Formats: sequence, structure tokens, C-alpha cells
Amino acid sequence: MPYKNQVASKGGHSDIVKNPDVALFLGECDYMKEPSEEEANEIVSSFIDAPLNGKLPSKVVASDASKFSEPISGKFPSTQIGYVKVSLVLIDVENYNGLTPIGSRYVDPFKVAAIHRNADAFSFTLPGSNITYKKASSVANGFRLAIYEQLSNSKTTVSKDGSYNVRKLLFEMNTILPKPLLVVKHCPSCKNILPSTHDDGFVFSDSSDKINCPNCGESVYYTDSLRIHEEISDFGDNSSAITRFMNAVEHLIMATLIKMLADLQPKALSDMAFIIDGPLAIFGQPARLHSRLMALYAQIAAKLQEKGYEPPIIVGLQKDGQLMEHARALSRFIRGNTFKLVDDEYRFRHIKGSTSKSDNFGHETYYGQDFIFKTSSGKTFVVGMPYPFETKASKATFANDKANIDNYQNMIGRAFDVIRHFEFDLYENAVVPVALAHRHASISLIPGGKILELVSRNGLG
Repeated sequence: MPYKNQVASKGGHSDIVKNPDVALFLGECDYMKEPSEEEANEIVSSFIDAPLNGKLPSKVVASDASKFSEPISGKFPSTQIGYVKVSLVLIDVENYNGLTPIGSRYVDPFKVAAIHRNADAFSFTLPGSNITYKKASSVANGFRLAIYEQLSNSKTTVSKDGSYNVRKLLFEMNTILPKPLLVVKHCPSCKNILPSTHDDGFVFSDSSDKINCPNCGESVYYTDSLRIHEEISDFGDNSSAITRFMNAVEHLIMATLIKMLADLQPKALSDMAFIIDGPLAIFGQPARLHSRLMALYAQIAAKLQEKGYEPPIIVGLQKDGQLMEHARALSRFIRGNTFKLVDDEYRFRHIKGSTSKSDNFGHETYYGQDFIFKTSSGKTFVVGMPYPFETKASKATFANDKANIDNYQNMIGRAFDVIRHFEFDLYENAVVPVALAHRHASISLIPGGKILELVSRNGLG
């Protein structure tokens, strides 16, 4: 590592360039390459025509999340505070269609401003590197406390009366499958084996969401079951833990909203679409949430169908990643208005750098199936749709079930219609709802990042 203000040598790369081991190593590497014209035409031959449903939802909700974690002082660059912002944007499709008045070529700016006002943001502050919260005994314990507090208070509420929030959703999902979700096997603080009275670990209930460890006396929280704190180091960079929190809380807030509508306004929910930025998956330590979300959405869909309503449209749109890179490379060869269900065989042959096909790609993380979809206008999207099952069977069985396109027939046309309707040219392969959500969720480095630095410094004295 250099000293402060020390610059690198302009010839420091020469030893690497001249080293024969480097050339030998690079020659032994395989990687995802842009397909030749012949290979691309062979790949896209399996794409099929995308269905047209013809009926748009009345309302669309989109979510996006952003984080900011930077040193709060030049003298102590390892000291950081983390900020997470999740934004939800509601678009009334009829109002959106009326943005351009009849007989005019121009968009009404007042109607655009009205759409921007239909946004809500959820903000979270987390202790990062070298920060102990509320005099906790360690950075990790302070981080655990902060997550417990911020997922348990009113800031995650989506209903006016406060009855629908992330905490309530977690306890409802706790028993949605046979094996409980909110269980902590060992105390996160002392890591000791517990007395025989705690053979099952710490088991939480709605009335007991915090339990004192009998060994060390530290509090153990129901939110510890998400395991996000496991990435926290008392001395290292903790931005990855903040990223995991951001990923999990974005999906949980959206699920809380959908659950509320399913309970209170099922007919309205049936006529809505929900778009999440990114794949329908939870990564890292909180990945166990994915199976609960999968079961929740399958149960909601089944209840709506019992009442004679269609399930809501729920999609995840990926802006980047391996599959999106592959789709971009193929885009000029794909016919307009066609799509491909991306099964495990397709990933193995064309995307993943593996010597053998996965038993079931995303078995521990994904709750939705990926599709590559190219619109008639030439834009290419990677679209995720929820698996229409409550649980995953064995890996081999589920790999076949999720790849059966017949299981998605009631979703594909409706989801693609929403993407066609809202695609626009300002950004590459973008849709308006996600772009608006990102605008409200994003934290710019200047001036946003600088202002948050000042807030952190002043708040910490």
C-alpha cells in the first residue's frame, strides 16, 4: 500500500508484462466470449415468439435501492457510516398514458411532476467500520442492534395504521414453511454452545423477539436469524454487509406491500404490476429468505385465483450481471418480440464458466425464473418471474419443473406487455418505473455523498 500522496511508478507493470508465468496463466483461462455469428444464430434459433396479452394493469409499483458508505474523516479513513435508501414509485397507467395531451407532441411537465410525487423512500443508517453503536461491546454487536431497531420500528411500515411492516412480515413468514425461519443456533456474541434448555437455539416469537444469552448476557435478536452481521469485522471494511442488508430489505419492503394488498384489497392487487430492480433472488447470508418469499407469492397467487382474480405481475429486471452481458452480446442476432426461458442447460452451455451443469442453478438464492426478452423496438431485457411453486423439490426435479414454460403461461404475456409499454430510450434497455425509482433511491457522490459525509461528521461530533 502506498503512503498518503505517494504515486505509483510508471514502469511498475513491466515486471508483470515480461513474466512468462503470466502469459502461461492467461493461456490456461477460459471465459465467456462474444459468440461468433454462426454460434449466435444457433443460440437464438431456440428463441420463440413472445405472446401479447393486450391488457395492462391499472397501476405499477417499482422499487430500487442504493447505499452510501464512505470514510467520514480523512484522518480516520477506516471509520465509516453506512446509509441505505429504498424507494417505491407508484405509477397510475391511465395518468401515464395521458402525459402527452391530445393534439400535442410534448409531454405535460405538471403531469410528470405529479408522477414524481407518487414516490416514497425508506432510509436506514447503519454503523460501518470502526463504529460502535450505543456503546455496544463490539462493532458487530452494535450492527446487530441497529438492524433489530430499524427493522422493528415504524420506518418500514407500508400501511397508514402501522399494522403492515417488515417485522410483522418476518414473523408471518416464520411459520409459512415447516422449518422456522427466526431461529439462531448460537449466540452471535459469545459463540458458545448453549445449555440443554436451549437445545434448539434461540427460538423467537412475536412476543419475544429479543432473548438474553444465558452464557454471556448479551441480547440475541430475531433479526440475527438473517445472519447479515456475520460479514461484520471490528476492524475491516463492512460495506459488503451493508450491501446484503440493502438487498434483503428491498425485497422485504416490496413483499410487505404485496402482502398488505393481498389481505385488504385482493381485487386491486390483481390489477397491479410490481417491478424490482435486479433478479428475484437474495444473496449471501440472508439468502434463506428466498424460500419464504417464493412460498409467500405462490400462496398469494393461489388465494387470488380461488377468488376468481389473476395473480399480480411480479418481475425482476436486471441491468447488469453475466446473463445481461450475454443478452447484450446476442442482441443484434435476436429477432424482435421473441424470448427465451433460461434453463440450466442454457446457462451451462453459454454463460456459466463451469465444467458441469448445475444440479439446480440458484437453488439457495433464487425465487424466480429468468427470461431473455427482446421487444419489437429492439431493446433487450433480462426478466425474472416468480416460480409458481410453494417449495422446491429435489434439485433435479425442480430444475425440470422451473424450466417448463407451461408453468408461466399466465404470467409471460402480461409481464411482457408491461415492459413493452414502459420501455424508453433515455437509458439502455430501460423502463420508466425503474428509472423513476432509481432517481428517488440513488445517492450521488456529489452533492449527495458530500452532504452525507457532513451529516455523519456533525452527528459523530
